[in-house]
Amino acid sequence: MRRSKKDIVKWIIYALLLLVFYILQTTPGLFQIYGAKPVLIVPLAICIAIFEGELGGAVIGLITGLLWDLSSNKLSGYNAIIIMAACIVTALLIMYLMRANWVNATILCGCTMAIHGLLDFLFYYAMWGYEGVWIVLTNRLAPMVVYTAVVTPPIFFLVRKIASKYNEVLRV
Repeated sequence: MRRSKKDIVKWIIYALLLLVFYILQTTPGLFQIYGAKPVLIVPLAICIAIFEGELGGAVIGLITGLLWDLSSNKLSGYNAIIIMAACIVTALLIMYLMRANWVNATILCGCTMAIHGLLDFLFYYAMWGYEGVWIVLTNRLAPMVVYTAVVTPPIFFLVRKIASKYNEVLRV
């Protein structure tokens, strides 16, 4: 199979995975443990950025963020900017400083979700001076960050399998 056809097939697979993970993520009550749900599309975007570089990471991060914006009642583009920036930083860190392994993917995804959660907390709760805002941080945002980081390794191995099949040389 020629290189361009392989790339098209690979990106169609990534797009289908993103759509399936988005549907699973937005299904009410699915994967919910004590009120916490993982954000499945962020680890997918981070793992794709690890194997596809900064341009692929930027595109998948932007699309992932826009999808997440559709299902959240936040300012349109808020998640897209954060996830796109996180994917670019992830790709550059993997290219120049880190190795592409499941531990680093979990750490990078956890950091991305922690930064996102803290920005949410700051802009949507703490800034407005609501009473009991720390409950939101400890009972809603922190469990979501941990749960999302925990589901990252299986997603990493899935994306690595796809990337190793369709890329001539893995970006490691």
